[in-house]
Amino acid sequence: MKKTRRLAVSILICLSITAAALTASASVPIKVYENGTEVSTEASPRFVEGQVMIPFHLAEELFERKLSYDPVNRVMNVNDNRAQIAQSEDGLFSITGTEERDGMWDRLRLTTNDREVSVPGKALGLDSYAPEFVSASLTGGDKSDLVVLLTQGYGTGVYINEAVVYTEDLHQVPLEDGAVALLKQFNSKQQADGSIEIQAGGVSTVVSGDRLFTNVADRGDRASIGSVLRYEVNDNILSITAGVLVGTSEFIGDMKLDYTYQNGVLQAGKAVFTPYEEYR
Repeated sequence: MKKTRRLAVSILICLSITAAALTASASVPIKVYENGTEVSTEASPRFVEGQVMIPFHLAEELFERKLSYDPVNRVMNVNDNRAQIAQSEDGLFSITGTEERDGMWDRLRLTTNDREVSVPGKALGLDSYAPEFVSASLTGGDKSDLVVLLTQGYGTGVYINEAVVYTEDLHQVPLEDGAVALLKQFNSKQQADGSIEIQAGGVSTVVSGDRLFTNVADRGDRASIGSVLRYEVNDNILSITAGVLVGTSEFIGDMKLDYTYQNGVLQAGKAVFTPYEEYR
């Protein structure tokens, strides 16, 4: 599968190659592969006077370097683009990554004393939104597991995050997709009197229409699950929560489910809908 990256092109960086390797016709686009996976760009690399020119921003990503050019002094600056963005309180674990131009950190690596593994996903940067480390007994082993929470967005008092779970020796534990599990257990419809029925995990809850602020015409025919997903760990239980939405902006309650470890997988349990106080 192609890994698509939209990259603006302003400056090209030069890669020297031998002339013997350039036997293809100049009219055939030059392809770029990273570890066997083709990388698509907005502009194809070019062959100019015995050298291959690739987009400047692509070079930054491929070589994990931050590049800049000073046209006045005609100086190219190359700096290390990988940095530590989080460390556990006990100092045993740390996460490094490379910063993208949108402020997200990609190519995450989790490191302990004698091991280093990749962390799937992206995270916001340093300070308040750095990845979090939570120690919890999720798989029933003698030692605690490690949960890494990657913050990927935020709003007023709300964090959008993703969870990655590892055993104490940094083997990743399969985790059932929380968004899919919530959707499978969710259903809704607007009743004739304007009230909204929510079905979650086989249990039906009705929110009276007179408690809703959204106009009837703007409510649609059903409620929906919002895009804000929040993973958290409490009392050695991993859970995921998503808001339930009426119309485009009125959140009326939360859908939540807990995970249990079965057959080598953290499996999603029964979803529960809890309306907010003002909708009960």
